[in-house]
Amino acid sequence: MEIQPKKILICEDHQIVIDGLLSIFKNQPDYKIIGYVVNGDNVLPTVKLNRPDVLLLDLNLPNKNGVDILKDIKLLFPEIKVIILTMYNKESIIKKIKQFHANGFLLKNCSSDDLLNALDAVFKSNTFYTGKGVKTNVTEIDGFLEKIKITRREKEIILELVQGYNVPQIAKKLFISAHTVETHKKNIFKKLDIHNSIDLVKLVNENKLLS
Repeated sequence: MEIQPKKILICEDHQIVIDGLLSIFKNQPDYKIIGYVVNGDNVLPTVKLNRPDVLLLDLNLPNKNGVDILKDIKLLFPEIKVIILTMYNKESIIKKIKQFHANGFLLKNCSSDDLLNALDAVFKSNTFYTGKGVKTNVTEIDGFLEKIKITRREKEIILELVQGYNVPQIAKKLFISAHTVETHKKNIFKKLDIHNSIDLVKLVNENKLLS
């Protein structure tokens, strides 16, 4: 039995981006572009009519923004995969679209390989795909740390520590004194009941807080 290609609907209002995507999928047997929508108001009717397997969704469409479209699609058609394709590399946006069950997040300057990898990944697993170059500090660490009363500044320092930065480097990056970083670090260790940065990395890894 012949396997049918996955149907892709492009939701994008810049013709140069549309043309680039059409070119990428021209010779891809596993995927087929079934059309494109340039106006946010037309996405849902087009989805109802054509039932694509995946949307490549820009966040900045005329008349209706991509986040609202994402919410509607996932409410009515939860089986449809939605990959955000945008120029906005902001952690707050990533957090929001994950909240509304997007399946992946790519920047418009991503490579064709990254795009194809994203599509393969979202159909093979339920994990959220993050493209190359995307800010990835928005993680499950948020909920974990809220439970133990970690402050916003302490969370920033934790994220720097687990990436291997030392106190002077963190102070420079966050525009605060090394003494302030050291004070926050001691408070963090006390709240988490750990003794050093090695324990912190172990705690994060064991709880898969950055996966």
